[in-house]
Amino acid sequence: MLDTLSFLLIDGITNGAVYGLLALSLIVIYTVTRVVNIAQGEYVTLGALSFASALSGSFNLLSGLVAAGLAAFALRDVADKHLGASARIRVLLIRSAWIAGVLATAFAASRFPGSYWLAVLASLAATASLGTLTYRLTVEPVSGASPVVLLIVSVGVYMVLHGAAVLIWGAEPRSVPPVVEGGVSLGPVFIAYQSLWICGIAVLAMGGLYAFSERTLMGQALQATAVNRVGAQLCGIPVRLAGQLSFAIGAGFSALSGLLLAPLITANYDMGLPIGLKGFVAAALGGIVEYPTALIGVMLVGLTESFSAFQVSAFRDVIVFLMVIPILLWRNAVRPPEAHEH
Repeated sequence: MLDTLSFLLIDGITNGAVYGLLALSLIVIYTVTRVVNIAQGEYVTLGALSFASALSGSFNLLSGLVAAGLAAFALRDVADKHLGASARIRVLLIRSAWIAGVLATAFAASRFPGSYWLAVLASLAATASLGTLTYRLTVEPVSGASPVVLLIVSVGVYMVLHGAAVLIWGAEPRSVPPVVEGGVSLGPVFIAYQSLWICGIAVLAMGGLYAFSERTLMGQALQATAVNRVGAQLCGIPVRLAGQLSFAIGAGFSALSGLLLAPLITANYDMGLPIGLKGFVAAALGGIVEYPTALIGVMLVGLTESFSAFQVSAFRDVIVFLMVIPILLWRNAVRPPEAHEH
């Protein structure tokens, strides 16, 4: 009995680490742009599949498409009449280096098949850049719209990305090898090295984002935009760039969770939505604005899923998704809407 309990605890913590990255992505995007991004789970899919593609030695088609999109927006920005000559040159140089980075990582990964870290770089560069493109194409033109309109936009993005994953990689699942084979035995419990990698990298990623937010000017600009978008704009903070950066960070963190999860399950085009919804359930515990509280949520979701899979495996997803109902009722009771306060 103790062996089973220990195994389920470890499995739940591993799942919670993955969902923690998803919850962090949702919170970063929502606080800066007020978009509840239903499509967030699709970046998990794209990250996992592009990673599997790069490991096999294939040139990542997603990288080529993203580079083309970045080039199109670079030409559009350079043609802006409000920019001076020096600003145009600066934009052109930055975008050229960005495009070169996306293509170079994809090309290097295809030239050295099986190189784990080159495949990671190629996948993260393409997926994070796709997040920026998604913002510019879909959210930026309607950034002043109501939350309902932004939610509908995110549903449309989900449909497009879901279909794109099938078109690029097909419906067949792809297996991905772990970072390190084997594991370690702690008493009666065997812990796979991949699970340790997942937890370790998740903690490092969260710590890195915290340091970025607190120690860098750009991170503080993101925080200011999250607190008061209008006030940040009046203070000279480019909220449009903050929105692009938040989508890039969110897409990159979601792709990272896909990379970590892919060796434990086969990477496939249909993996993103359930993982994204579980990340949303965890983020909802913090009202989608408070990450420390969401950390409790991700562990709760991970452990609930693990123990449900052991007891009633057919209903484990149902049980996890039903958790959002008491969470929302509790959040509403603790912090009622403004309409109820007047």
